[in-house]
Amino acid sequence: MTVGKLYTVARASQLEFLQVPGFRDFVILGVNLAWKMQVSAQRESTMHILKIAVPALATCLVTGSAMAAPFTAIRIGDADGFGFGAAALFSAANGGPANLGSGGVLTAEPLPTIGDFLPDLNGDGTTQTGSRDDFDNRSAAEVGGSSLNGQGFTNVGTTGSQFTDISLSTSYDTSNTANDVFDANTGTRGAGGPFPAPPSGALTNQPGFVFDFSVASADITTGTPIFFNMLFGDYDVVPALLQFTRSDGSTFNAAVTTQNNAAGQDGLIQAAFATLNFTDVFSATGGGWNGRIDVDFVANNEPYTAFDFVELSVTPIDITAAEPATLAVLGLGLVGLAFARRKKAA
Repeated sequence: MTVGKLYTVARASQLEFLQVPGFRDFVILGVNLAWKMQVSAQRESTMHILKIAVPALATCLVTGSAMAAPFTAIRIGDADGFGFGAAALFSAANGGPANLGSGGVLTAEPLPTIGDFLPDLNGDGTTQTGSRDDFDNRSAAEVGGSSLNGQGFTNVGTTGSQFTDISLSTSYDTSNTANDVFDANTGTRGAGGPFPAPPSGALTNQPGFVFDFSVASADITTGTPIFFNMLFGDYDVVPALLQFTRSDGSTFNAAVTTQNNAAGQDGLIQAAFATLNFTDVFSATGGGWNGRIDVDFVANNEPYTAFDFVELSVTPIDITAAEPATLAVLGLGLVGLAFARRKKAA
């Protein structure tokens, strides 16, 4: 009998029985007991449903199948300030703080700020090779080339995080042998991890990133522009360029314009993006898209630089840290501007 029916019986019988001493209390006690029994039964039923539904929902979330999310980005590395985080106790080569922002991790700050900066680790007024500025702040996943972030993709063979959160310096191997590589995770100097493109002293020692993944057809709209975004620091030697290689082997290049150390920008952190055609990255496959493009930094004379992360995204990275009139000096030639593409056979 439900609680509602029990109340009805009680009300119908009260004219005859409520005058009996103690009967009113007995009825109230019975109603309360019935209510608790019904709530308990409902709770047990709910818990039974949850025991079945929660594991199923968790499976969907982990596999990314039934609960797949639209593609937003695939990021190699992570946005952690080159492994220095907020770098609260570090100075830049110009003598000021490395972090000019409001307490977030090292990044390219919005105008009117020009910064942040890679730390001048030994305080000698420069951020460069052979100056005790070598660091390795990588996680185990980054060292292994498997640190990925983003949404809406299935990884196939993406790699390159071994080039993030480390000084790509010609003196790295020497510093490593001397146990003089700085680790911001411990705040100490010692032996760092392996240099990602050994030996460090042989130019070019610049990074190569491989994006190799798939996206379900429902998770991206055909023709969506794709942006190659990056956050990097201390590019100050010419010549330098980005080389993109499509899955068919054809390539196109983009020139890199360097920072101006004379203006106190040694170690400057910059954000940049290049706009790619959908077909530069994606090719159709059964039920979706294969995403594949290689990005190589060709800087034959660059002895010291660093990368926080690179990514392919449906939105460009914020580049408000560089004034439009001075992009040719402060940023990349490809930042927010059209750039020439050169196609050649594989």
